[in-house]
Amino acid sequence: ARYVDRLGSSGINAEYGLGFLFYTAAAKSISEKPKQDKPAWDNFYKNTALRRRFLSYASLSYNDEPFMTGEDFVKAVSNMEGANEKSKSRTVNVNVTPLTDEEYQDLLTRATTVNLDSEDFLKKPDYIISYSEFLFLLSVLVKPIDQFYRHFRILDRANTNTLSKEEFLSIESLTSGGQDPLLNTTTTMQVVMFGTDQKQEVDFEQFSKFLHGIQRQILKAEFEVYSDGLDFITDDEFVRLLLRRTSIPDIKKARYVDRLESRPEDKRNKILFNQYCQFMNLLNDFPDFEVAIRMFAITKKPLTKRDFQRAVRASTGTEFDHELVDVIFDVFDEDNDNKLGYDEFMMVMKDSIRSRNALNSNSLNIVNPTIWETYMNCVRQEMYKSYAH
Repeated sequence: ARYVDRLGSSGINAEYGLGFLFYTAAAKSISEKPKQDKPAWDNFYKNTALRRRFLSYASLSYNDEPFMTGEDFVKAVSNMEGANEKSKSRTVNVNVTPLTDEEYQDLLTRATTVNLDSEDFLKKPDYIISYSEFLFLLSVLVKPIDQFYRHFRILDRANTNTLSKEEFLSIESLTSGGQDPLLNTTTTMQVVMFGTDQKQEVDFEQFSKFLHGIQRQILKAEFEVYSDGLDFITDDEFVRLLLRRTSIPDIKKARYVDRLESRPEDKRNKILFNQYCQFMNLLNDFPDFEVAIRMFAITKKPLTKRDFQRAVRASTGTEFDHELVDVIFDVFDEDNDNKLGYDEFMMVMKDSIRSRNALNSNSLNIVNPTIWETYMNCVRQEMYKSYAH
């Protein structure tokens, strides 16, 4: 009852909050399994695709625990293969550098100088990341920031608008599917958030700045693969970047690109980094966007550029730049009638989301990983019914 009262006073929908508490309890029951003695770090975690990826990029170790640097993390994420990639051949990185006590303490000291306003704080070689943090950061990439605000408010037990280290680790455990880090080694992230004594608290402004910075830096790494040092990518490069990890056949990918390349030069568009971020933020908010778009499908009304912008604004709070909308319609307007091909567009978007969403039941091997998705799907189905009537 106290949690429900707190939800109401903070403006959070009580049904959403109760679903979150249900999911939290499930995750907690998973994470509270009896701890076993620490094994050798080669067999330290469950044999999953994400565990293999972590160990194949981790370049540091301390007290037999593997760590990624921030640069390792950027490489591991920006080089993620397609949705069908098995990655079972990946092994532990043989070029791992063991840290001495002095080197480890030096890294933590340098962590106090990390500037969250910097566009590249994650790429610094002295930023160390544990496996549970790796899973947490992956989840950040595919979640809208407002979802973390809900988590933040619920876990702020003292209603101080701040999080302690203990409360933060509850979020980390939840978003990493109940995975237990097993070891209590302090990391760069913990120093940045809670200071060297681990007793400071972080407010939501700092918390969201950190999450937003992580998202932008990974998106920037992806963007730079195609930009060749320029501040833009061409419209066909944008489509290639969007489709590169999907399971869509190559011949169909080429068809989408051909639709752009066949346009007159004066009808082609350049996509800036901020516009690319706009689109990827929409993918993070895609369930809400799908609800808005579904209304047009139900009424069998063709989707114009104006209608598309309304749906984007309803789900993300902002509109796309017109160049981005033009590219989307150029690709998915098969009849050249300035109307969006709804089914084709939604199919490609969902495939792109699946390819980016590394935290799934197959990769984590956890019990009941879709409790939260099931709850939210139920809510959305009720919304569809109400709109349909």
